[in-house]
Amino acid sequence: MTFTRLPKDWRRQPLSDPVLAADVIDLYCTVGDRRRGSLMVVICDEEERFRGAIAVDLSELSPDLDPRGMTEALKPVVDPLSVYPEGALILALARVGPMGITASDAAWLEASVQVCRVLGIRLLGFYVASRSTVERVDLPAAEAPAAA
Repeated sequence: MTFTRLPKDWRRQPLSDPVLAADVIDLYCTVGDRRRGSLMVVICDEEERFRGAIAVDLSELSPDLDPRGMTEALKPVVDPLSVYPEGALILALARVGPMGITASDAAWLEASVQVCRVLGIRLLGFYVASRSTVERVDLPAAEAPAAA
């Protein structure tokens, strides 16, 4: 499925469904976001439905940024969203490069999990949007949302 096949009522469906979430990521991560390198923050309500998306341009960051630097880069983006304690986030790294999960992707996941944990924000999922695909990256077992 791709964003072109999203159901008409997708905004009323929970993004805890990984296929639906990947399609929403595909919709909001533009070609430009993927070329530049961006972090897409998808905001969800207490029922895990879409409420908005924010793209953060990462092009000015060093490509060899360590996880601690990534954590610092994420805090100002994620922290203001903690005022909505019932909600949740989905984070997606939009980038050029090969399909598959890279060491850098894994470092961004680690930083994302750490920031959300420290700030008390529920992380529904982490995705990588490369040129031609959107892939879900498994959250560590302790962070994964409970199955419904």
